[in-house]
Amino acid sequence: MTTFFHAWRRRQATRQAAEWLEERTAARLAVAEVPAEIRDDVRRAVDTLIEGADGDVAPALKELWDLLDDHPQLRERFARLQIIADAVDFLKERTDPSSTKGAGG
Repeated sequence: MTTFFHAWRRRQATRQAAEWLEERTAARLAVAEVPAEIRDDVRRAVDTLIEGADGDVAPALKELWDLLDDHPQLRERFARLQIIADAVDFLKERTDPSSTKGAGG
């Protein structure tokens, strides 16, 4: 028998999957706007942020910003992407000693 909690949890999972798909689509559309000469490198950096290991986030984000250095409008566009915001937040949490206060004791 399905309980309210199971129905709610299933709806939450479906909504989260839809949001993730939207975020990936927004990132792919942003990559499509990048000049052809750097597009493959930008795509690789974004793909790494989406699907790579935790240890790959910092180098991929640095590479993305380096690639977009000469394109301030594109850099602003990428900075507004949720995937990029999540990567920046992840790195802040990893390097901010105050983010671990209270965790585990």
